[in-house]
Amino acid sequence: MNESARQLFERIRSSDEAAFKIVYNKYYSRLYYFVFEFFPQKDIAENIVQDTFFILWDKRKKLNDNTNLSSYLFTVAKNNCLYRLRDKRYRQKLFASSDLDVLEFELNLETLGIIDTSAFAFREIEEIIEKVLEGLPKQCKKIFELSRFREMKNKEIAQQLNISEKTVEGHITKSLKILKEALKDFLPIVAYLFII
Repeated sequence: MNESARQLFERIRSSDEAAFKIVYNKYYSRLYYFVFEFFPQKDIAENIVQDTFFILWDKRKKLNDNTNLSSYLFTVAKNNCLYRLRDKRYRQKLFASSDLDVLEFELNLETLGIIDTSAFAFREIEEIIEKVLEGLPKQCKKIFELSRFREMKNKEIAQQLNISEKTVEGHITKSLKILKEALKDFLPIVAYLFII
């Protein structure tokens, strides 16, 4: 966990609502799309994500010092999904209101069961990302970091660096392609880490 993530985590543990709001804004979309992959129903997916954040806030003071926030949130979301997929009422609602069939349901359940959301997996992902970013050309790395870590829009990056939006898009595409290859063993989870 980098220094700013560590500080944010400590602020949440100290009941800082502003820090919680930052984490909520950063992770809501990522968790929503992760959950929606398994629960293709908007209201259920939203409820699961809301429950995930409720659990974070509720258990904030009990979290260990070395808790990886990304790992924790995705693990809670995954477990919330598994709980609901195993619950007969949610299964009935899911089948009644979506195109999900029994085979797809079983595959979702199996996939969720094997996705590694452990802190170890997230540390390994972070190390791979750092290594890949260090190997990128300087401009490509800078653009990717501005886009994905500072959450700037392509137009803002283009204006700041005095380059075209197409150039920004090209660098981001190149970075994502390299990262996708380096992180292929973690793809079920890593795709949701870069959603903004």
